[in-house]
Amino acid sequence: MQRKLYGFLNHASPVILRPMRASVKPAIALMAMVFGQQLGARANDPFDALAAQDRRLAMVAERLMEANDALCTQHMPALGLVIESRDQYPANPGDKFANGPVAVAQVLPGSPAAGIVEPGDSLVAIGAVPTASLRAQGKSPQRDAVFAALADSPPSAPLSLTLARGGSERTVTLHPIPACRALVEVRSSNGDNARSDGKVIQVDYGLAAETTDDQLAVIFAHELGHLVLEHRRRLSQAGVSKGFFGELGRNGRLNRQVEDEADLISVHLLANAGYDPAIAPAFWRSALGRRLSGLSLVYHTSSGRAERLEREIAEHLPGGAHPGSADYLLARRTVPFS
Repeated sequence: MQRKLYGFLNHASPVILRPMRASVKPAIALMAMVFGQQLGARANDPFDALAAQDRRLAMVAERLMEANDALCTQHMPALGLVIESRDQYPANPGDKFANGPVAVAQVLPGSPAAGIVEPGDSLVAIGAVPTASLRAQGKSPQRDAVFAALADSPPSAPLSLTLARGGSERTVTLHPIPACRALVEVRSSNGDNARSDGKVIQVDYGLAAETTDDQLAVIFAHELGHLVLEHRRRLSQAGVSKGFFGELGRNGRLNRQVEDEADLISVHLLANAGYDPAIAPAFWRSALGRRLSGLSLVYHTSSGRAERLEREIAEHLPGGAHPGSADYLLARRTVPFS
C-alpha cells in the first residue's frame, strides 16, 4: 500500500526520492495478510480501504503544502492528481491500467485537474516527454520517475498532459498551484508511524485510519515541519544517528531538538492553511496523541508538547486561526547543529 503519488497533486508530489523506500502496491492477497482481520473489518476490498486513506491524506497534504509554499525551499506544481503505475502491483490489479501503465487513481475536488482529468485516464506524456521513457532508478516504480518529471515542471506555469482513455488520446492544459515539494503516501502498515526524510512524507495506514481529519492534519503538519526546517539535511551534516543510538547522548539531544522545532512550526503551518492551531495541543492531549508521544525517548510527554504549543500560539499566533510569524524558526535552517 505504500504508494500513491500525491505527487503532483498536491503538492506536487513530494519527492520521490527513495529515501524512505519506494512504495510498492502489494497484491490483494498479500494486503489481506498484512492487514488481516482488522482491515477486513474496515472494508470489503483492501484497495478500497487504502484508496480512502490515500484520498484523505492527499486532501490534507494539498491544503498544507499549497498554503505554506512560501516557507519551503523546494517547490512543485500541485495539480490535484493521485498517480500510480502498473509496476507497483506484483499481481494482476484488474482493469486499473486498462488505458495504459501510468494511471490517474484519483482527482481531488476543487483542484486544477478537477473537471478536466478523470480517474482511470492513462498519463501518456508530460509536455513533450512520453511517460514510457521515464524509468526510476533501482527497484523504484515508474510512478516515481513520473512524479519527478511532474515535480520538476515550473510550479506556476501551465502544464500540458497527454491522456489516453478507450483507445483515444487527448491533450489538456492544467494551471497548477505552487506547493512545497514532497512525495506523500500512505504505507501498507498497520503501525503508528509517520515520517519525513526531507523529500518523502509517509503515514502508516493504521495511523491514518484511526485519525479524524483534524488529527491527520496535525500529524502531517508536524512531518511537513521537518521538511520546511530541513531537519534531515541538518542532522546528516551534523553526523546525527537515528534508531536506537539516536535516543542517546548528543544524538538524543539533537533529535529531541528537531522534534520540538517540528512541533512548534506545525501550529504556524496549520494556521497558514486555515486550520485553528488549537487542534494541535488538543491532539497531543488525546489518547492517540499520548500513545504516539510514548513511542520514543526523543519526544516530550504529550502534556508537555501540548503546553509548549499553547505557549507558541499565545506568543506568536494571537487570536488563533490566522497566520503568525515563524521567522525565528525559519532562521534556524542556516544554523548548523553542534
